[in-house]
Amino acid sequence: MEAIFLDFDGVIVDSLEEWYHIGVLAYHGIDKPLHDNQHKELYKNNCHLIYSDADEYCLFKALENQTIKDFHKIRKDVNQKEVDSYSKQFKKIRNFYQNHHLNWWCGLHSLTDYGKTLTNPKNTKDYFILTRKNMDDVLILKNYFNIKIPDLKVFDYSHSVKYGGKVDFIEKFLDNHSDYNQAVLVDDRIENLCKSSKVKCYFASWGYGKGNNEFETYTDS
Repeated sequence: MEAIFLDFDGVIVDSLEEWYHIGVLAYHGIDKPLHDNQHKELYKNNCHLIYSDADEYCLFKALENQTIKDFHKIRKDVNQKEVDSYSKQFKKIRNFYQNHHLNWWCGLHSLTDYGKTLTNPKNTKDYFILTRKNMDDVLILKNYFNIKIPDLKVFDYSHSVKYGGKVDFIEKFLDNHSDYNQAVLVDDRIENLCKSSKVKCYFASWGYGKGNNEFETYTDS
């Protein structure tokens, strides 16, 4: 039997609006207004550069000049203390919204077209969520959007890094669950994909990342 593991952000739920809104507040401070549409579009068009808090911080730093041409230099020379401060502020703002304006916070997100198919339980048998996102955030959004994958089939950041990466985790999962003899991983970041005899990796072209010719594009058949 085949187990299908899905990434969350970009594959099931579009979180870009939330990332941008909270990121601007975390980077510029709550007393500064949100930026114009050009700033937002530059952020969204270059979100493939974001794989970590440091990447996001550096993207905002580059966008101070309304261009990303200095992104890679900024990323190379980034001050980790500045990144840690940004990350702490981001989490603080997100927690505030979750604790005091939960429905509004959830409304910053939307289901992808593929995510909409997962609200039908007929489409989620043997499906799992494997994400680098925090478990609480995933469960809030999963249940808000009525995604029919049980909570117990959600694996978060602590799982995906425990064995070295998502594919490594799935291989270990297969070793411990004899009812599954193979698996599929669908992710929008090629950084999370690799060749495996047990796990077939597919690139989710509708997400945030940029693919290459190494991994097939996923189509739900």
